[in-house]
Amino acid sequence: MAYCPKFFNCWKVFYDWSTSLIRNPKDEALNAKKQSVVCSIGPCGGTGGGVKDMVPDSKTSILKVAVRHGEVIDGIRILYKTEGFQGWTDWWGGDGGQSYELNLEEDEYFTSIRGHYGYMRRYLVVKSLTFVSNKATYGPYGKEDGTPFTLHAQGGKIVGFFARCGQYLDAIGVYTAY
Repeated sequence: MAYCPKFFNCWKVFYDWSTSLIRNPKDEALNAKKQSVVCSIGPCGGTGGGVKDMVPDSKTSILKVAVRHGEVIDGIRILYKTEGFQGWTDWWGGDGGQSYELNLEEDEYFTSIRGHYGYMRRYLVVKSLTFVSNKATYGPYGKEDGTPFTLHAQGGKIVGFFARCGQYLDAIGVYTAY
């Protein structure tokens, strides 16, 4: 069974920006609660494998993405930064294929990813990925064959990923912030 839902789920995150002891009611009304919305879009691909998830917040930044690929996307790994933490996810998927690492500049962020999913032997997996940032396009990685998909941040930025994986990357979805 393949799926790539056209809907997305959102939740609001509220930040209290007034931290001073002396509060101006006018400033407080404007700045006390600024909200950011984090949405999940996808996943696209198959239903096999186990679930992987970054669970980012609206301030999370993607720094690097490592991709292993051949005829399909064997696996991905993400270096990300959030308040007080920077680190890599585990490899999501298998260890086959050619390895490539893309590095984002400090002011660069992903605006969409696109790709294809289809069958590899008896598994429905992600066959190709292309990452689009506000500055460049990276890829395609893998083979552009099968059902195409696009996960677009709709004017926001991609702040994280979630997936299903086993021997290959079975499905991928994104978290976006506005």
